[in-house]
Amino acid sequence: MKLSLSPVSAITESENYKWFAYVTIAIGIGMSVIDQSGLNIAIPAISKYFALDIPTVQWIILANILTTSALFLPMGRLADTVGIKKIYLTGFVIFGIGALIAGNATSYNVLLFAKIFQGFGTACIQANGMYMATNIFPENERGRALGLYVSIIGMGAILGPVIAGVLIEQFGWRSIFFSSLFVAIVAFLFGLFILKSDDKSFGKKFNFDWTGALISSVALIILLLGITNIHRYEFLSFESTGAIVLGTILLAVFIIWESKSSNPMLAVHFFKVPQFSLGVMTRLLAFIAFSSTMFLMPFYLIQVLEYKTNVSGLLLISSAFFMAIISPFSGRLSDKFGTKWISMLGIFFIGSASFIFSTLTINSGPLVIIIGLSISGAGWAIFSSPNTSTIMGSLPIENRGVVSALLQLTRTTANLVSIAFSTLLVTLTMRSDGYQADLSSITRNDNLDVFVSFTNGFSYAFMMAGFTAFIGVLLNSIMKRK
Repeated sequence: MKLSLSPVSAITESENYKWFAYVTIAIGIGMSVIDQSGLNIAIPAISKYFALDIPTVQWIILANILTTSALFLPMGRLADTVGIKKIYLTGFVIFGIGALIAGNATSYNVLLFAKIFQGFGTACIQANGMYMATNIFPENERGRALGLYVSIIGMGAILGPVIAGVLIEQFGWRSIFFSSLFVAIVAFLFGLFILKSDDKSFGKKFNFDWTGALISSVALIILLLGITNIHRYEFLSFESTGAIVLGTILLAVFIIWESKSSNPMLAVHFFKVPQFSLGVMTRLLAFIAFSSTMFLMPFYLIQVLEYKTNVSGLLLISSAFFMAIISPFSGRLSDKFGTKWISMLGIFFIGSASFIFSTLTINSGPLVIIIGLSISGAGWAIFSSPNTSTIMGSLPIENRGVVSALLQLTRTTANLVSIAFSTLLVTLTMRSDGYQADLSSITRNDNLDVFVSFTNGFSYAFMMAGFTAFIGVLLNSIMKRK
């Protein structure tokens, strides 16, 4: 008896294929966002379980981001070379194995290894998700496609804290990794049967810039390690400044290599296009400002205000709610009216929310937090789609794979920089007051001054984020109307 695949063929050949493909991509990208946002809300519980201070426990997030950042460009370029579907599906296999290891981790080191391993899978998935989303829609609907893509991120960010909060409260922090494993299996199966194959033909030789991939990966890891270790060492020590200098030198070597390569992983002449380079720089600044919220707010809600994990998750969804609702409209408006002024308004909102957060104290109520998170989420929804459309539209369509990966690299690099400097400001503030940056083993009744010190550092971090966003506003203002 011959097995019929007609239902699958009917989907791939349907006029509504773009929507079937969109749902498939939404499951995969949504899963990776849920994992990240859920991990943020789980960090205080993991910190308490393993008795870790803030600078140590942050490495669960940072190690994953470092790995992902180092591999974004190679995975994006590899997808352009061997086929995006192959790389995308491989990501779910790796991600699922990492989730299984993390869920069974018996020590902090095992959990750290699992998140590093999982970063390989996350790079395969996220480096190519945006590229796939823009490819399934017509070129004149690029803004709409990107708006819908950002709405996936918003929905994932909504569901992440809520699901994680409920799971952690009922079953413990390990349960978030087992739920990720289940979704990874579902996403793999959907992608396998629904997404169209795009196998590439290599001729006689498989051509990939392995040297460029190695140099860029090592350079990014060393550079970002230096940035993230600033709070641990003296600023002019080898461990911090030395690593930053070495990483910068390796990046210069990478640029020289790519400029001379016959098959570069990232063509450096892209940055000679003003819309592209200004768009990437503005995106970097916007993400630095926005990422402070997602890292610091769970500590503030759970350990300073002493809200339960599930309540904190519900508060955090106010930001993601506006991301999910506004993003599709922002994308469609940018298709009709251009991208410059819409994206500028968005980054202005992000900066304004950061300054609102800088006014929070140990006695602040939930209303001001919800208002700030809502403005922040709305700002990101307004900014992201027009900014991404500007960057992707400034280059030929055949470069979309590696450009999509570069945009994800910009996001994760900004995330790392934001976490590193936020942690630095909080740590320096608490140390100057005579305290360690560790809230895991005390309560407000034990020593209220420790929490006041943390909140002061928290405020300084958000002031930095606000000024960073407004520099982005100025850069955006000199871009051409697109």
